[in-house]
Amino acid sequence: MIPRASASRPDPVMKLVGGYDSPFVRRVAVTMNLYGMPFDHAPLETVADTPAVEAVNPLGRIPALVLDNGEALVDSSAIIDFLDERAGEAKSLTPRSGEKRRRIIAVVAIALGTADKYVAAFYETKKRPESHVWRPWLDRLEQQVRQGLDALEARLVGPYMMGSEMTQADVTTAVVIDTIRFDMAHLAPVGVRPKLDDLVRRAMALKAFAATAPG
Repeated sequence: MIPRASASRPDPVMKLVGGYDSPFVRRVAVTMNLYGMPFDHAPLETVADTPAVEAVNPLGRIPALVLDNGEALVDSSAIIDFLDERAGEAKSLTPRSGEKRRRIIAVVAIALGTADKYVAAFYETKKRPESHVWRPWLDRLEQQVRQGLDALEARLVGPYMMGSEMTQADVTTAVVIDTIRFDMAHLAPVGVRPKLDDLVRRAMALKAFAATAPG
């Protein structure tokens, strides 16, 4: 069962800032769910809620995680590094050292890079007036998204990226693809990359992922 913060609980809990339409926020939330870490969720957006976001991150970016001692962490990778440490080596989705850690980090880097290009393409098409969209730039961004997804498909050689068990590589990959499909489905259509399709399907069947569905 996924733990949920309760307004009546006297002990402080961590607060995750940012909406689940962000793959960066969402991968933090899924990680916390998988670790069984309760948290409050403040679904703030960078444009609509700029002052509130800047109160916890001066850059006005999400996610931010306000710890139970009031300290705020920013950037999804930095936040997850903290969560891994708190979860402990036995539960961590990323080992502290070794070849497996390097392989996981390599996959996560590709997935996050793909997410960066998707976000840039999203803003180019959804936030600009159509007359201001630079088509060659948008074409390049969309090409980079597809190339990133192709690279992830090629790295998936078993049920999960590292073989038989889920790691942060799978969490981030599944979240990024599901988010792209929510907003710009033409960039990650079902049926083109069957191994990734299967990974996303199995991940989204888990409560830890389903509880963070965007929209």
